[in-house]
Amino acid sequence: MTYGLPWLLACAALGGLWILAANWRAESTWRAAVRGVLGGLAALGTAAIGYEVLAALELMPRWEAIAGPALGPAVGFALLVGGVEELAKLAGVVLAAPAARSPQQRRRAVVRTTASVAAVFALAEAALALPGASWPVALSRAALGPVAHALLAAPFAVALADATGVSPRRLALRVAIAVALAAALHAAGDWSIAHPGWGQVGFAAALLAPALWLFLRARRARAAVPAREQRA
Repeated sequence: MTYGLPWLLACAALGGLWILAANWRAESTWRAAVRGVLGGLAALGTAAIGYEVLAALELMPRWEAIAGPALGPAVGFALLVGGVEELAKLAGVVLAAPAARSPQQRRRAVVRTTASVAAVFALAEAALALPGASWPVALSRAALGPVAHALLAAPFAVALADATGVSPRRLALRVAIAVALAAALHAAGDWSIAHPGWGQVGFAAALLAPALWLFLRARRARAAVPAREQRA
């Protein structure tokens, strides 16, 4: 069973591997990795503040309510969780992403930072939520958690990555819409995973949707390059 220092060290090791992998091609791997860790810690702090605010308002999400039969409270609490955690990750990315000299550098910096923040957030979540689980189950969930959190953050990561030349007002609108979408995906995933059986399909769909969107977006961008070359 996962208890105590061994489990915490395992989570820290997995997080370190994910962060190094995300920043391996950065100009300064260690500097980028440290920024990513600091961004992840900022995201955790922001999430803690958000949950404290909800607790003060007597709106603290309860997992038993999300898993319960009443649809309204279940969806409402799931949306609160999604909103707090995606806003927290956004704060971490915005604070940690370095300034870039070109649009391409900005995209790479935002992607690296988002992956790092997602890794810190996911492994901290696993360290807190999975003590007492069997090692195979806990390690598999902890190892893949950063992928899930990065996919859920994809909408606002893309909005930030493509911010070059966009007016502050338009960028704020894009980011607000993107965070709302990320929160909705997060809520759908949490609500689905709280229900055995069909919930696994819903959870997979919540993660598959941003993955397919990123794939189609990259494919369209790649197809546009030869078209531009032909016109040139």
